[in-house]
Amino acid sequence: MKKLMIVGFIVLTLNCQAQFIEKAAPTDIELQINNAKSAPELLKISTIAFKKSDFKNQVKALEKLIKIKPNVPFFQYKLAQAYSLANNKSAAFNALVALQKQGLYYDVANNKNFDNIKSFPVFKYIKENLDANNAHFGEGLEVFKIDKSFSGLLFETLVVDSKNSRFLLGSLRDGRVIKVENNGDISNLIEPTQGGLTGPWSVIDLEIDAKNNVLWVASAAISQYAKLSKESAGLAGIFKYNLTTGELIKSFLLPEKSKPYLLATIHLAKNGKLYVLESIRSSILELNQKTGEFLLVLKAQGFKRLRKMTSDDTGRFLYVTDEEKGILVADLPKEKTYLIENTSALLLAGISEIIYDDNGLIIIQAGNKPERVMRLQLNKTKLVVSNVFPIESAHPKFNNPSSGVVFDGGIYYVANSQLAKTNKYGGLLRGQSWDDVYVVSSAKHYKEQETLDYQKQVDKYRK
Repeated sequence: MKKLMIVGFIVLTLNCQAQFIEKAAPTDIELQINNAKSAPELLKISTIAFKKSDFKNQVKALEKLIKIKPNVPFFQYKLAQAYSLANNKSAAFNALVALQKQGLYYDVANNKNFDNIKSFPVFKYIKENLDANNAHFGEGLEVFKIDKSFSGLLFETLVVDSKNSRFLLGSLRDGRVIKVENNGDISNLIEPTQGGLTGPWSVIDLEIDAKNNVLWVASAAISQYAKLSKESAGLAGIFKYNLTTGELIKSFLLPEKSKPYLLATIHLAKNGKLYVLESIRSSILELNQKTGEFLLVLKAQGFKRLRKMTSDDTGRFLYVTDEEKGILVADLPKEKTYLIENTSALLLAGISEIIYDDNGLIIIQAGNKPERVMRLQLNKTKLVVSNVFPIESAHPKFNNPSSGVVFDGGIYYVANSQLAKTNKYGGLLRGQSWDDVYVVSSAKHYKEQETLDYQKQVDKYRK
């Protein structure tokens, strides 16, 4: 018995050694995929594999890429194509269904990379549902437009001055703030800025304190600013103006010794506190309006793409968007943070605006198709999304919708930002041209009861 056991062990060992010897050494591209640690590296490897028709390794590279960047639809769509090319039909279908469930649209019918799976009935079903996602929903109306001869000044932020019955927009290119009257007349409230070391520079964001007749301007010396100099690059500050006249009242500059700064947005809470989001350090600061100091409120470790910010009606909760991860919620009194994450049914990537309203968050999403405006209704805790209501989707004027504001029962927003057409200096990219910039308004509670009724029908059907 003892001999048999020894012989058995020797046979098992030889078999294992044979399997080890027979296993091929990893190829160069497999080693590259294994050693790659960043998204750009893996994207480059997948592109090389695609060009060589090495679809097996293209899939491997993209699968690893999505583990690093799980909430970028563009990468998920590329993986669906790679699965199809590798003849992994089930995986291709599942990847496309996941994108369709998140409300996204892709023109799969005219994509040759899906030729391997186009003959299957399930592909037709997926295509029809993707097409349905891209159908226009909503009744957004054009409020006014800025002529294309003027739109190259990059008006990237919008507020409503209800006290003086006008809209205000700020320019990245020359720092001016224009006023648009009810009759459509456009003129300067704040003249183009001179820059230098004391600013102001580009208009990054605007906030209105109507009670105190104040216009707050977040300004920074960024590459798109026409009068940028080597000395001023990276400087930033908050500037206080008279709302009616546009007269500068006071400047609050961030310390020059700690530059560069990259301001993303400012937010005036209902309790009067003024917050600023600084992107390079992923930090939220509060401006002490009496002393001029900027106090650290939150340093968001692990969040590298913070963009927009709002707060609830008490000032307790701050909601900060991350272009990939979702919505970071800061409970300021308790000094705790929470995350409203992406789910299989709700994609929170690409949020270009967020506004707290009626115990919900109105968000504008740009960059992915269809571009859309949605309401995320919150539960009583204000930390959990209890329902999602579409407001406007795939509007004919949409092309990178951006800044918006809630006013008089609706949301008013820039429907087609021109920034995506430009290089880092604010000039047009090759093949692009300036368009008229449209401001559109949509009802902030558009057809919510119909949406609820539809959801009930779907739930009933599923049961």
